[in-house]
Amino acid sequence: MIDRILLAVDGSQNAERATDLAAELATKLTAELFIVHVLMHGRPTEELVHMAEVEHLVKEAQAAISPSIAYVTGSHPELLGGSKTDPRGERLISVLGDQIVARAKTICAEQGAKSIKTSVRTGDYAEEILNAAKEFDADMIVIGSRGLGLLKSTVLGSVSQKVLHHASCSVVTVR
Repeated sequence: MIDRILLAVDGSQNAERATDLAAELATKLTAELFIVHVLMHGRPTEELVHMAEVEHLVKEAQAAISPSIAYVTGSHPELLGGSKTDPRGERLISVLGDQIVARAKTICAEQGAKSIKTSVRTGDYAEEILNAAKEFDADMIVIGSRGLGLLKSTVLGSVSQKVLHHASCSVVTVR
């Protein structure tokens, strides 16, 4: 029986499709749903910027961390790729993670999922997803087959592949 589903999201299109599937499964199975996002610290700037621009998240995140400063298109690559000691970049990444999880939760609730919990974590992507599955006692993990990585030709992303090989429960990868 599937009573607890863990959904891993990263803001990618495959994660969006995984969100729809997890919501459908949670609704039909009346399963609890746990949504997890691992912050993208150390990600190449271009990937994060592209994802955030497509999802219009940078503008929302910038307003959250600096509401008195007007958003200027194209100004965020420097912020995201800036100095390691610049707290604005770290804060922006954190706010983006919160927005990704909140958006997934809203989509799942709108599709009928009832019991939804969320978590934003830092660390190795796959290890944190596996840790969350263990902590939540997940019966199933739903994850996009490829996230924001640059190697588009890879059949299965390295994170989803590691989760698939090391999970102690069923794993559904979504394309």
